[in-house]
Amino acid sequence: MQKIFWKTKKGKIVSGNEVRFKTEDELERFILDTKEILSDVFILKRQIRAGRDIPDMVGVDRENYAVIIENKNVPVDEEILPQIMRYAVWAETHQDTIRVWCQEAENDLPEIDWEQLKIRLIVIAPSIKSTVPRLVKKLGYLVDLIEIKKFVVGTDEIILVNQLEPHIEEGRAAIAKGMQIYDREFYKERRNPRSVDGFFNLVSKLEALLKREEWALELKINANYAGFKHGFFNVFGVGWGGTKSFGVFAKIPKNKFAKAKRLCPYPSEYDERWKQIWIPANENLKPDRLIPVIQLAYDLLVGEQPNK
Repeated sequence: MQKIFWKTKKGKIVSGNEVRFKTEDELERFILDTKEILSDVFILKRQIRAGRDIPDMVGVDRENYAVIIENKNVPVDEEILPQIMRYAVWAETHQDTIRVWCQEAENDLPEIDWEQLKIRLIVIAPSIKSTVPRLVKKLGYLVDLIEIKKFVVGTDEIILVNQLEPHIEEGRAAIAKGMQIYDREFYKERRNPRSVDGFFNLVSKLEALLKREEWALELKINANYAGFKHGFFNVFGVGWGGTKSFGVFAKIPKNKFAKAKRLCPYPSEYDERWKQIWIPANENLKPDRLIPVIQLAYDLLVGEQPNK
């Protein structure tokens, strides 16, 4: 078990011990309640029988993947590989089932091209043996390995989330896999071309704002939004609301929405599913005027006092 040391704003050092979630069900509930961990995944079903195995969660994401999620409340080693391979084979042979689940879903889902559906596997555990990232490359599927550790500091709980990077052997170049590039051309094939220009113009202005304000964030663009991330989590970004409409989002807990709404000079609403404020974009939107809202989201996620 690991230990964490935490420096308070007053300079006092406090320590905390790692503790496990009591059960896998508690871990799963935490993942479901913390949307940022699987921010692009829409969960369709839980505890589905797949042959002799039962995947913890099945969903789809914004990148045209069927997603199979396996949660473990114990350290994971190479023995996880045959299990997730069986999940992948199940998903490959049960695409019609997944499609029906999408049709039955109560929430709006991203558009899925069922002729081009891909398989994504996610393993979540408190620790993952160092050999696993090297071996998953041989499976032929996209595999995300996520470590989640819980520490108790006084009466507070601190959750550390670490997404492991694929292992690249020393002296060998990584194999190019034709990764999708989410640029103007990609979007213009799927969205209104005029809106795409406005989308990227707004992203560029926010990126300039980020550098000016010295926010320690990294821009990542995927099939449905451009997010400014701190490590694994989005802080704010520009997302699509349809083929023509887009807007600015900032990750704000619901109990801070009233404050965020007061800081925002534009009409806004709260997105319960993704725990964020949503500000529709139009030609009158000035990114500089969003600084107070973005700063609030940044302070809540990155700052020393997340509940201030």
